[in-house]
Amino acid sequence: DSSEDEPPDAKRTKAAADQDRKFTCKSGRVWTTSVPSATQTRSHNIVRQMCAVFTTASGIQCPGDAIKLLITPAMVNVIVQNTNKKAEKVRREWNEKNPDAPKMWKPTDEEEIYAFIGLLLISGVFQSSDESVSDLWSLNNGRPIFRSVMTENRFKELLRFCRFDDNSTRAARIKCDKLAAFRDMWTMFQTNFKKMYKPSAFLTVDEQLVSTRARSSLKQYMPCKPGKYGIKIFWCCDAETSYPLAGDIYAGKQPGQTGRMNVVDLVKRLVRPWCGKGRNITMDNFFTSIPLAEDLLAKKTTIVGTLRRNKKEVPSELTEARGREVGSSLFCFDRQLTLVSYIPKRKKCVLLLSTMHHDDAVNEDQEGKPDIV
Repeated sequence: DSSEDEPPDAKRTKAAADQDRKFTCKSGRVWTTSVPSATQTRSHNIVRQMCAVFTTASGIQCPGDAIKLLITPAMVNVIVQNTNKKAEKVRREWNEKNPDAPKMWKPTDEEEIYAFIGLLLISGVFQSSDESVSDLWSLNNGRPIFRSVMTENRFKELLRFCRFDDNSTRAARIKCDKLAAFRDMWTMFQTNFKKMYKPSAFLTVDEQLVSTRARSSLKQYMPCKPGKYGIKIFWCCDAETSYPLAGDIYAGKQPGQTGRMNVVDLVKRLVRPWCGKGRNITMDNFFTSIPLAEDLLAKKTTIVGTLRRNKKEVPSELTEARGREVGSSLFCFDRQLTLVSYIPKRKKCVLLLSTMHHDDAVNEDQEGKPDIV
């Protein structure tokens, strides 16, 4: 055999050539299986800010103090003013039509609204979404804390009249923003999130469905979620503590909007305050794309995420599961992008994209899972 006469260096060169396969995808991008040469820690993987609670939030003595940092007295004052305004308008109209059976409204105040918010939070702690208000206040099966804070009728009144904006000007604002009834309150809420906490090196972007049976143009149907119907919110959170950093309520197609929601712009908007500081963003295949990965990498921010098989930047060789062993991985690279096709079980292929990892390392203790997983 002539190969036996080849010098060792020639054999190594030939072996490397055999291993260095190239894949061309529909977009024309070329991937290679050749692992990039190891270098020192890349600048985009160096965190320049450490996780910390800001001084503003460091003096918390009780849960009430924490709530008032996120839902400030200024925010509650807006609720007080607009709730009283709405209730007085409804009562006035009733009394004009029913002078023999007048109804009065006792103005609410900051203390009562905080108590109202507290009861809503407690009902969430008790997972009371399937219980009626009457059940919560029931003498037999209810919980004493509800009755000790306010009467059932007063709670129902506040629930009916609670408003977060000036209803008299909403019609004009809603022509430009479907979230007009809550936009200002949501903006203040977001601002307060950022004032209290500096996140860790690892963030995550995902979606949440806040279940509701209320009639609303914002309500979405998501059959994969437990509640199925609700308000959808896109979040950027600290992966280590789950602290919410930024959120975007999905309002559907806004007035004047053309085309579908731009997911790349959505993610960039959510993570913008933390770009350029060496952080990593983890996301699922709804958000992950190669253009997004390259855009964030230019801002010294890396990503790790699952990737859909139908992306034009994905080589067809990586989407095929047939004939491949369970637990096997196929890595390919393009400059600072790492793409891996992993087979977790028969006939199933999972694609993952990373700008944080730059090798083909796998964990042998976990059935050969790639370190990216």
